[in-house]
Amino acid sequence: MFIMRRILQVLALAVLSASISAVAAMNESVQTAGDTPNDVQLQTAVTEAMHASELTANSLIVVHVNQGEVTLEGAAKSPLARREATRLAETVLGVKGVRNRLSVVNTQNAEIPPER
Repeated sequence: MFIMRRILQVLALAVLSASISAVAAMNESVQTAGDTPNDVQLQTAVTEAMHASELTANSLIVVHVNQGEVTLEGAAKSPLARREATRLAETVLGVKGVRNRLSVVNTQNAEIPPER
C-alpha cells in the first residue's frame, strides 16, 4: 500500500512538473510577442497548456476568452483534471480571471449527441 501511494505521488509530481514547464514556455513566447496578449493569443496559450498536461490532454475542454477573462466549458475526465484546467489557465500570462464551467464525466464512455 505504501509503495503504491509513493508511486502515485511521484507520478503526480512528474505531471505537474511537465505542465509547469509547458506553461512557462508558452508564457515566454507571449512575452516576446508584445506587451499585453490579445484574446486570440490567450485562447491559443490556454488551449496549448491543456493539451500539454497529461491530466487535461484527453478532456473535452473548450476555451473562450473575452477581454482576458477565460471561460472553460466542456468535460474533464476527473475532479483532479477539472482543477488542473483552472490552474493551467490561471498560470498563462495575461489571463485576468478564470470561470470553470467544466463537468466531470468519463470521456472514455461519453457519447457525442447527433447534430440536429
